[in-house]
Amino acid sequence: MGLVRVTAGRTGVLPHLARLGREIATPRGMRGLVVEGRGIATHILRYPLGLTPARIRPTDNGHGDQEPVDRIHATPVVLVHGYFHNRSGFVVLSRELRRRGFRWIHGMNYNPIGSSIPELAERFGRYVDDIRRVAGAQRVHLVGHSLGGVIARWYTEELGGHRYVDTCVTIGTPHHGTYAAYLGFGQAAKDMRPGSDVVTTLEAGLRKRKTTYVNLYSDLDFLIVPPSSAVLPDRPNVHNHLIEDIGHTSLLLSDELVDQVCGHLEKVERKARMNRLSASA
Repeated sequence: MGLVRVTAGRTGVLPHLARLGREIATPRGMRGLVVEGRGIATHILRYPLGLTPARIRPTDNGHGDQEPVDRIHATPVVLVHGYFHNRSGFVVLSRELRRRGFRWIHGMNYNPIGSSIPELAERFGRYVDDIRRVAGAQRVHLVGHSLGGVIARWYTEELGGHRYVDTCVTIGTPHHGTYAAYLGFGQAAKDMRPGSDVVTTLEAGLRKRKTTYVNLYSDLDFLIVPPSSAVLPDRPNVHNHLIEDIGHTSLLLSDELVDQVCGHLEKVERKARMNRLSASA
């Protein structure tokens, strides 16, 4: 079991900090803190790899022409990083997605300082359209980390993206805002504060859309305050998963998280393939 499971009730800033302090003082908490420190160092070292935008083209899945046809997944996976990161944050996840047969895996870079979340979501929507056009795909899967999860949701729920988004994966995302955003700069950070217009709109908008949401969150996340903000409401189209004993940035390096994300997307692709076969029979 993990240290403390995040519950739906909001606990406020001071109780959250006190809870984290108690958890860090435990052996598991200390291990989680070490893992988070290593994760931050890893992301810093890999950051230069994601500075330049990638060309929109099929990715090499590592199997060449020998990969069985029924393992090739043509639905694009579009990635959107968090505050002050870039697409290099998804190196581990992208590698595993390629290994499991996904051909189109692309991440958009952006600067959170000069734009609001709705503006970033509009840009993200144009990026998704470009990928769909080049790939010849009707549908996409989205994966967003932290602020990126909020951007993915705004595109899906407020800009008509639900027409094209099959599955929206959010990782360590402040769905109901985070008080840590008061330490950030720019309008996007202000949009992540509890009670902002963006947060309020998204809390109401989730009821209107049928897109499947896969939400993964940690019980040792210093940047999601209060911790309940990381949990989406319990609905038929929402799947919440707790990843225990690791922090905000190390989530992206977690084998458990990567397996959960890939497993969900593979399941969707298998179901779609079976539906196509049944329709053509």
